[in-house]
Amino acid sequence: MKNILVIGSINVDYVIYTERLPKLGETLNGKDFAMNFGGKGANQAVALSKTGCNVKMLGAVGKDLSGELALNNLKSFGIDTSDVIVADAPTGAAVITVCGGDNHIILDIGANACVTPEVIAEREALFDWADFVVMQYEIPMESVLFAAHMTKKHGKKVVLNPAPVKEADPALYACVDMIIPNEFEAQLITGIEPKDEKSTEEAIRALQALGCSDAVVTLGKRGCAYTEGGEIRYAGIYNVKVVDTTAAGDSFIGGLCKSLSEGKSMTEAVVYASAVSSVTVSRPGAGVSIPTACEVEEFLKTHHIGD
Repeated sequence: MKNILVIGSINVDYVIYTERLPKLGETLNGKDFAMNFGGKGANQAVALSKTGCNVKMLGAVGKDLSGELALNNLKSFGIDTSDVIVADAPTGAAVITVCGGDNHIILDIGANACVTPEVIAEREALFDWADFVVMQYEIPMESVLFAAHMTKKHGKKVVLNPAPVKEADPALYACVDMIIPNEFEAQLITGIEPKDEKSTEEAIRALQALGCSDAVVTLGKRGCAYTEGGEIRYAGIYNVKVVDTTAAGDSFIGGLCKSLSEGKSMTEAVVYASAVSSVTVSRPGAGVSIPTACEVEEFLKTHHIGD
């Protein structure tokens, strides 16, 4: 089993469900309010741990009740939080409105801004331990670039989820072994909307031209497109009833990295990751909705892509 270091965000999500979104100045009644634990980094760490990986988290929480609860949540999934700092800032927060199965998110990064290059440099030993380093864009961009360089210095693999999408130093892409954007993020990075097979392939080749060795672009209901052995391939989706898409992308990334760390082919990894994501979206919540390895295996016994 490989060791995976996740460098990224730890948030608390405040979620409410509505039948429609309010207009400007309008107040609507919602329902089923819940406080969940999230942050792209934390969600991906949970997905990796729940599917059986050795996971360490490098991040930050605040000196508040939310931070204490978020740390305890990560520990409950078996994630090593020894390198999560407790900062003099509020714990990151996401306010999420779920409408018709889709989510609308407003984020305050809070303590996540304290994951600085200096903090990462002080923990260089983590890069010797790790085989894969997984990152997102909910910490400072200079920290992502610094960590990517550190990962390559130690001869390990960089997996980047460029979300929420931001302008990045071009030097970052040259360090990326695998980039995993959704279709919206891929368009903002490359200027190419992956709306059909031709444009999707153009977007993937553009990502590779930036310097990324491999790419997986998730396409919502169209599944995903990915590179394998120099070719671009496609995979569909599992047909499940969608309840909440909050951690869909994060759980997909967790499942993908888990499979690749076990030496599986990209095609096998995509099938597994799609199953993880499908189970996740069929349940409410973020980290709590992500399935265990046993649950994924049971799902795969009775479901096939396209059914």
